Amino acid sequence: MSRHFQAIAGIGMVLGGTLVPSVASAQYNRVPDPNATRVMVAVFRSAEKGLGVQAADAVRTRINSDIPFKQVYVLPKQDLVATLEASGFPTTDALEAHDQKALASLLRADEYLTGVVTKTATGVKLEAAMVLARDNSLVQPLGSYEAKNVSDAAKSVSLELKEARKQIEGEKKCVSAARQQQWDAAIAAAKEGIAAYPKATLARICLANVMLEKKAPAAEQIAMAKEITALDPKSRQALAILAEAYEQAGQQDSAAVTLTRLLATDPKNPRLQQDVVRRLAAVADPKAARPVVDEAVQANPGDTELLRLRWIILLSTKDYKEAHAQGEELVKLDTSFADTTYFIRTTRAYQADSQFQKAAETAAKGLAKFPSNPALVYDQIIALRSAGQNQQALEALDKAAANKVAVENATLLRLLTLKDLGRDILPAIKEAIAAGDTSTLLRQQLLGSAQEAYRKASASKTEDDFKAAVDLLKYADSVVPGEMKVQAQFLLGATYVGYGYQKITAAGQARDCAAAKAAKDMFVEAQILLPRGGSFSPDAMRALMGQVMQLDPHADGVIKAICK
Repeated sequence: MSRHFQAIAGIGMVLGGTLVPSVASAQYNRVPDPNATRVMVAVFRSAEKGLGVQAADAVRTRINSDIPFKQVYVLPKQDLVATLEASGFPTTDALEAHDQKALASLLRADEYLTGVVTKTATGVKLEAAMVLARDNSLVQPLGSYEAKNVSDAAKSVSLELKEARKQIEGEKKCVSAARQQQWDAAIAAAKEGIAAYPKATLARICLANVMLEKKAPAAEQIAMAKEITALDPKSRQALAILAEAYEQAGQQDSAAVTLTRLLATDPKNPRLQQDVVRRLAAVADPKAARPVVDEAVQANPGDTELLRLRWIILLSTKDYKEAHAQGEELVKLDTSFADTTYFIRTTRAYQADSQFQKAAETAAKGLAKFPSNPALVYDQIIALRSAGQNQQALEALDKAAANKVAVENATLLRLLTLKDLGRDILPAIKEAIAAGDTSTLLRQQLLGSAQEAYRKASASKTEDDFKAAVDLLKYADSVVPGEMKVQAQFLLGATYVGYGYQKITAAGQARDCAAAKAAKDMFVEAQILLPRGGSFSPDAMRALMGQVMQLDPHADGVIKAICK
């Protein structure tokens, strides 16, 4: 809050709530019409000492001369001076925009004039605007005029003000109707204001806001907002509507440019900066928002909200080193910033930057503060696994299970970790399924393990490996659904073919009747299972069926020869 604003805000208390200076009453000796619009003329901004005051004085004089007293009551200079002097600081300085609004509200002005005056080679240049006191974003430019002196320039401003005020009745009706959601009446009133003053921005702003409330097509909103910015390139209201309409239309680049223009209208306004930077980050490449937020942070050092936005943008642009430094600075400024979101996003940023050990350490710090947060536990386990610390990851899973923390994909993480540790995962799978786990991922892991068992048996051709593959595939066939079941049946049938061939060969050599009969049973099972799983691998199924059709009668012959 500026020094001006702090002082002005307390003036009402200093003057005991009375804001009708006796000096003004004595000098003017006339009472304003109660229905007259109260207009304040602020000191104009100028690099030349005293020129801003001269311009304001000249404009007041011209308005009093050009516009009937019963229509417009120009607040006397003495009112402003008395009010500002009560605050104890100079009365010849131009106020900031928000301070002008505060002063206008304090003096019960309906409108106020503001502007800039500069010296030229031939005289002066005066640029002015009318602002509605209820909202200092409601601005009507009154033009820029060059003249030999401030009096002549003020005449042009006064005459333009007289014309510009012709829209006010329509604007007021538009706002009143819009508040009651009488959209057609509001639109008609706004158009009346525009017809009365073709360069109207205030009536157009009301019309644009009605279009926004009515959710008019983005193209129509864009067209209206462009009309306003053509008349007033710095109209905050129009630029905000234009940016939103561009977003709705999917024109993200145009939205980004417009948002940047919007921030330029009041670059020192922290709320506007936060809103613009947040929206820039949402609609554009975060790199486009980076210079904007950097400038905003520089203009407002220590503003935690802006620093937080910068942290988010740095993460989005993958400037991880700066992002981590920014995050640490924020935690020092405001310890409440170190919430679950901070720890989760920082952990994942370290992972994205391949700093897995730092990711695990950050997650551990977060869990020390939020021990039951499932996302932090998950991120810690992922980070530990990525860092090759599988035993620690397994211990973290066990701890979460003991504390009944519902970690996302906990069973799958456990299986993957066990596999990486070289341990048998089948007991864990069976335990999870028996406990009611119905996830597809779990069954995919089961089928993957069964397929590995089949490959191992096909390569080793040992009794133990074939038996392990059969047991695992039979279990998979009993619990996996749909296409996975088709694959399980094909693999089981294929395993029976290979296992049966080994069995029947050994049975013939050892004259083992029981082994020969077991091989025969496997060939029968293969003839049932392979067609069921044929859609998984039709060509392989046909080849295997050709083999089993030869092996089956061979088994009959071996059985006949050795079984008495």
